[in-house]
Amino acid sequence: MKAICLVVALLLSSLPALRAAEAAKPAVKPNFVILLSDDCGYDEFSMQGSKTIPTPRIDSIARAGVRFSNGYVSGAVCSPSRAGLLSGRYQQRFGHVFNIPPAYSEKNGLPLTETLLPAVLDTAGYRTIALGKWHLGYAPQFHPMERGFTDYYGFLQGQRSYFPLAKGTRLNQLLRDREPVNPEKFDYMTDELGRQACAYIATNKAAPFFMYLAFNATHTPHQVLEADLARANGNKIAAMTIALDRAVGTVLDELKQDGLLDHTIVAFINDNGGPGGHNNAPLHGFKGSMWEGGIRVPFAMQWPGVIPAGQTYDHPVIALDLFPTAVAAAGIKQSPGKPLDGVNLLPFVTGKEPGRPHQTLYWQSGDVGAVRDGDLKLVIGESKTKVADPKAGEPALYDLLKDASETQDLAPQRPEEVKRLLKLYEDWKRDFPKPLWGHGSATDDDV
Repeated sequence: MKAICLVVALLLSSLPALRAAEAAKPAVKPNFVILLSDDCGYDEFSMQGSKTIPTPRIDSIARAGVRFSNGYVSGAVCSPSRAGLLSGRYQQRFGHVFNIPPAYSEKNGLPLTETLLPAVLDTAGYRTIALGKWHLGYAPQFHPMERGFTDYYGFLQGQRSYFPLAKGTRLNQLLRDREPVNPEKFDYMTDELGRQACAYIATNKAAPFFMYLAFNATHTPHQVLEADLARANGNKIAAMTIALDRAVGTVLDELKQDGLLDHTIVAFINDNGGPGGHNNAPLHGFKGSMWEGGIRVPFAMQWPGVIPAGQTYDHPVIALDLFPTAVAAAGIKQSPGKPLDGVNLLPFVTGKEPGRPHQTLYWQSGDVGAVRDGDLKLVIGESKTKVADPKAGEPALYDLLKDASETQDLAPQRPEEVKRLLKLYEDWKRDFPKPLWGHGSATDDDV
């Protein structure tokens, strides 16, 4: 009995030291994977309610975590949206207002004065991997590996063929790191990006990694595999979405196979609203507009064991939030670079913070813009009938909680709210620099 008591006493006396040693251990850093789709419509995923396009693997991210019903991007077209996501800042702050023109330039690109997410995570010991579409500058100084990524596999331009090119240009050729892949050997770009992502995960599973997987699906050209087209009953956009879902599934399967799924934050988001020909129901407008159909997107995130599964989160969030969320999860106390506009979403989706991540969100492209404050949204400069016309239309006011489709303009009945929101918008953009390059159409930079 005395011997047992002695053992118990020794164990109890050692507890403070054991606890101190445990507290001294460095926190294990989670992996972070951003899956970015391109030009998909709001209602083109079954997690969004689509009855025509099944996307079970993308849906599984929402089932395992949270779907953001009011998820936004900071730009209504491809390049500005990406600039905001990777910088964590409204891209208007550094003049990246429009799509980069589709010609080689030593000047046009996401300004080097901005510190991007991969560069921050690289300082914390992360392997940082970018795959797919870049669209943030074509000259060497704008290359992904000059912006914090340790690895790259993809193409620089806003669009390219989904099939191998016999002879690509320096803008659309496939690159591994900085070198052209020649000859290009793959079956279909969407599947190829998924396979390459899996290879990087398998190779780098022993250490924390950040992966930015920017699919070009379902951007033009609408090229498909015949098997997918048959499954989609001849609908090319649906066929491309099926391929996208399959590629997302391969990445999720690789994470599970390597025992990383519970240790990886996975976020899926689209880059802007779907263009004409896509289904943005029930939202009004398309890519390039300040209507909900141009800026509200499918957005889901999982971190098993941390983010409670099966949530629908209704407060507005924005792609800018991915930067501070990743930095916080990595245990980085303060991000270098300029102040961020996004917020860490983890306290909100885990129930620790009951409030809104954002009271006010903003959008601006040339003469058109929008501001959402609470559930009220003011749209500035957009025609109510011709969303591509930036010169027509008085400011229009909507209550998005009751009218997500923006069908009832409340401006005539609530002039004081119009005045208040217009002042918020004008104050926000007052000191922004001039755009670094000129205004093109919503899509002409992607060719």
